Amino acid sequence: MMKSLFLEKMESAGDAVITYRSPVSKKLKYNVCTLEFNSCEYIKEKNKKKNITVKEDCILLFCWDTDSFRQINIEAVTNIQPLSTILRNRIL
Repeated sequence: MMKSLFLEKMESAGDAVITYRSPVSKKLKYNVCTLEFNSCEYIKEKNKKKNITVKEDCILLFCWDTDSFRQINIEAVTNIQPLSTILRNRIL
């Protein structure tokens, strides 16, 4: 996936289920993630404790399902599904 498309989809989704192909096992995996670090006090507090260097071709996300920050290679992403559509609470 292209970085610009990834960022556009994440911006409109807020929180999303990101499906990606694992570089090790080559299996599809997923995480429930967000890029909205500054709008949530919980993530802000966790971010203060970390000094993370982001690898090239990766993007830093906060994953709600693992309660941690994670670097995901954008090229490995196969799908971004807004969490609101799964929970059926999207605003029309």
